[in-house]
Amino acid sequence: MSTWQDRRILDLLGIELPILQAPMAGATGSAMAIAVGNAGGLGALPCAMLSSEQLRGEIDTFRAACQGPLNLNFFCHQPPAPDPEQDARWKQALKPFYDEVGADFEAPTPVSNRAPFDEQSCKLVEELRPEVVSFHFGLPAPALLQRVKAAGARVLSSATTVEEAIWLEQHGCDAIIAMGYEAGGHRGMFLSNDITSQIGTFALVPQIVDAVNLPVIAAGGVADHRGLLAALALGASAVQIGTAYLFCPEAKVSSAHRRALDNAPASDTALTNLFTGRPARG
Repeated sequence: MSTWQDRRILDLLGIELPILQAPMAGATGSAMAIAVGNAGGLGALPCAMLSSEQLRGEIDTFRAACQGPLNLNFFCHQPPAPDPEQDARWKQALKPFYDEVGADFEAPTPVSNRAPFDEQSCKLVEELRPEVVSFHFGLPAPALLQRVKAAGARVLSSATTVEEAIWLEQHGCDAIIAMGYEAGGHRGMFLSNDITSQIGTFALVPQIVDAVNLPVIAAGGVADHRGLLAALALGASAVQIGTAYLFCPEAKVSSAHRRALDNAPASDTALTNLFTGRPARG
């Protein structure tokens, strides 16, 4: 297509439109990736909550229905060390809420099931050979990253500050996702835990564009053609869209979630650490 003046992302990723689907663990799967891929964008599969068998099945489903490239997304966090005494204190503090709703206080406490990228994940990438692999919370260890690139995958990762974008460029990324404060899901912060360092998408994008030589993908608050054009005008090569796709029939969201999406104003979203301990917008 000659419509897009900046073709760096289109050529790098092999897509027709400068639109990437945000992975959104738990809310999207192969059906969403297929729909986006067949429309000319980059479909994505969130891998942090999938077993090896589930991931193979999702990829097989995608390949059977879409000829476009596929992005596999992984987390790169360091799981906290277990602390049973702290966990017990937290649970005891929450006991009044268990009593209020009649929940079983003795039942096992749920824990985050988002696994970080590791040796097993890397072997899956080498076996399944996705066209794109994206990371959240920085990048994996250099040896693992080199194996991902050797398998032929283009590497993306999220930056929430200019410093993180520069770090990603220096450590082997092929393109950078500029993740503004408005973005849903987990904040991709990895060089700092200071939430006050986070700024909005349309302030962050031009700063990152000026600071790095890689193509930049704008993420956060982009939901229609106006956001796309604004991001491109600020120097982004593409956009990553998340929440807007949750209105699609392919989204795996509950009826209560759909009602909230339909009726809640933007001011009803908030950052919370209650999903996993890391700040996330929901």
